[in-house]
Amino acid sequence: MNRPTLNTTRGALLLALLAAAGSASAARAPGIDGVRFTDVRTVRYQCDGDKTLTVRYFNSADNQAAVFRLDGKPVLAVTTVSASGARYVGGRYEWWTKGDTGTLRDLIQQENAAAARSNCQAKP
Repeated sequence: MNRPTLNTTRGALLLALLAAAGSASAARAPGIDGVRFTDVRTVRYQCDGDKTLTVRYFNSADNQAAVFRLDGKPVLAVTTVSASGARYVGGRYEWWTKGDTGTLRDLIQQENAAAARSNCQAKP
């Protein structure tokens, strides 16, 4: 798949998702192209190295997405197959959670490179 096309599509999807979330009334859940996200929640994580990550999750029965910011830029990640926990991939990043813990990796870095955010614990 052509990289610029994928990034353009993700960017358009992110804008549509954020617009839908911002303008949704209480009677109608935010959504994209007929998919309604009935469970929208924001989770703040405290990670190693005194780093933080705030993730907004958009969940429906069949589709899950997560939006977070890195260096001031939004990243839209969608779920993909995982053996355990929830694995979201967006652009060059992989956000993998299990329970209240998560790890953010830059997939362009070498496999043994340190995670961009590690040992992230959901804050109450």
